[in-house]
Amino acid sequence: MSKLRILQLLLAILSIVGWSLAVYALLIFDDARPDRQVGYFLSRGVSVRLRWDPVATAHLEQIIWTCAAISFMSLLVNWYCASHSRMGYWFNIPLLLLISVTSGLYLKFLI
Repeated sequence: MSKLRILQLLLAILSIVGWSLAVYALLIFDDARPDRQVGYFLSRGVSVRLRWDPVATAHLEQIIWTCAAISFMSLLVNWYCASHSRMGYWFNIPLLLLISVTSGLYLKFLI
């Protein structure tokens, strides 16, 4: 197996792991965020959480920063492959890095 093929395989694995963590973060986000204030629930006396869950939010922040670190490593591997061969840049890697960094900064400073 050639060096380029191994790097492409590493790049694919890092990309799949990064996007899998992003989807998992969306599942955690649903548990961490406040409940929607619907008049039906408030009128029926159902308890509604109005603040972010601190434990789930901390877990969500760790997952998002891990996703950002994996996508940054993937970006470095992609840059190395693109500069040493004819392989081009993958579009999904900078997109995942941008999404995870902005989400992490949002959770860190605004919540």
